Amino acid sequence: MRLKVNCRVDFGDEGDLFLMFHGYGNDEHEMIRIIDAVDAEADYYSFRGTYARRYMGGNYWYPDGCDVESRRHECRVVGDAVVALTGSAAFAGRRKILIGFSQGGYLSYRMAVEHPGVFDAAILLSPSFRGEQDAEADCGTRFLLAYGDQDRTIPVEDQDTARRVISGTRGARLCTYPGMAHAICDREIDDIRDFLR
Repeated sequence: MRLKVNCRVDFGDEGDLFLMFHGYGNDEHEMIRIIDAVDAEADYYSFRGTYARRYMGGNYWYPDGCDVESRRHECRVVGDAVVALTGSAAFAGRRKILIGFSQGGYLSYRMAVEHPGVFDAAILLSPSFRGEQDAEADCGTRFLLAYGDQDRTIPVEDQDTARRVISGTRGARLCTYPGMAHAICDREIDDIRDFLR
């Protein structure tokens, strides 16, 4: 698997390592702007979606309209590659934190579930949970789940599924932001900082 990535890593550091995944139609710079707002000194790998949007630009992690098993397969392939990358001795002892927006949020959730005990935390920003109605996320990862109350990009029933699945995990934090659509707000950045303490 070939992954395109932008990174900022101090290999002499022992701090958190953020593994970041953007939303549909964007690229790795979307997540760099978010992590820079959270902590401008953070070490990270920000990955670019494995599929390029023809003619329109941007990237995505799994095709629109694909079935649940195809979506999970695409996430599994990326997750296995990221686990292999971060499993080196260079990252031993570091907290590994997944952070993703929209499609990248769903990808982060799937990675945590499929690799229990590998990731210390997962920050899921406006993810879709279509097809996850019977899922459980008890994998040893702490989750922060966030949506805007005006988000119509992710159907309300998918948001409700995500809240149900994530609320059953240890240390889960669920956040809703009044007046926000499918986006990121200042309060969300503050809540991410607080969650990471």
